Amino acid sequence: MKVQFREKRKPIFLLLIILAMGMVLAACSSDDPKPKASSGSATDIALDLSHVWPPSHAQETVTVKELIADVEEATNGQVKITSYPGASLAASDGQFDAAATGAVDIGFSVNSYNPNQFPLTSVMELPFMSDEGEHGAKVLWQLYEEFPEFEEEYAGTVPLWLFTSDPGQIFTVGKPVKSLEDLKGMRIRSPSAETNEWLTAIGATPVSMPMNETYEALERGVVDGTIAPWEALLGHSLIDVIDYATVGNFYSTTFYATMNEKSWASLGEENQAAIQELTGEKLSMKAAALHDQSGREAVEQAKEKGVEIYELSEEELDEWKVLINPTIEKWIKKVEGRGLPGQAIYDRAVELSAQ
Repeated sequence: MKVQFREKRKPIFLLLIILAMGMVLAACSSDDPKPKASSGSATDIALDLSHVWPPSHAQETVTVKELIADVEEATNGQVKITSYPGASLAASDGQFDAAATGAVDIGFSVNSYNPNQFPLTSVMELPFMSDEGEHGAKVLWQLYEEFPEFEEEYAGTVPLWLFTSDPGQIFTVGKPVKSLEDLKGMRIRSPSAETNEWLTAIGATPVSMPMNETYEALERGVVDGTIAPWEALLGHSLIDVIDYATVGNFYSTTFYATMNEKSWASLGEENQAAIQELTGEKLSMKAAALHDQSGREAVEQAKEKGVEIYELSEEELDEWKVLINPTIEKWIKKVEGRGLPGQAIYDRAVELSAQ
């Protein structure tokens, strides 16, 4: 009886094995493990957002966290984003490549951490282009929309928002900077190739490094100072290690948040439209406004802490500009040499900045 029972079950057992194998093969045949949602689909989509800011930074606690909540609401819970701050998924200079290759869905970082990757975006890192983050962000986003050449810089991705910092100043340890002569020979942390160039022109020694390494470099005396926006004094705790500030509104740092093209395509038209409503110029301005606000707070806290602040007069700045401004012409020639409209973009940036 037992033998007869097993013989009767054998065809059913084999059928179950074949069905199970078919389900496994079907699951393995997908090239992309992320769920694809068509327009109006109820499929949940999980996205990871990798960025360089510390967990306590306003770009994480406000810009990113509020976006996560807004996206989930606007897509009726279909799109859920998880944030990974502090460069935990990719290095500071690896955020863009991580997004472009699909290692992460969204990368959010500093353009100048990747020299030569963003030649046109770097126009807003040239000297004296903007006096506040919101203003610079508006100019940068408009340039991005007006010049199709910008898309080549972000190949493989879809930019979600672009913005600039509040203006950068010179912060030093142990020695104030009140003149060009004071800077000669000083090792100054620099955020970009453009800033490297004019620091060298005025006699300083630029040291390139990401912002998240700057605190330790200042504390240990690896550098004598840093070029940075006021915001960095609070966002990266530099207020605890600097003694002096020299105000000249020298430059702006630019930032990007960009999404992998395939991840974007997986959203479907309705979810894409919902996210576009929340990002673009609107979020660019919001992120920049946070930098501006933090910068204003940093000035007040620096005064309370006893940081000595020296603001260059217009006459003094004119002396600095004689050595700094040639960086602009060199930038134009370098960009034009790559077959890009450097002069046209610079002229348009100046025009927009003046508005």
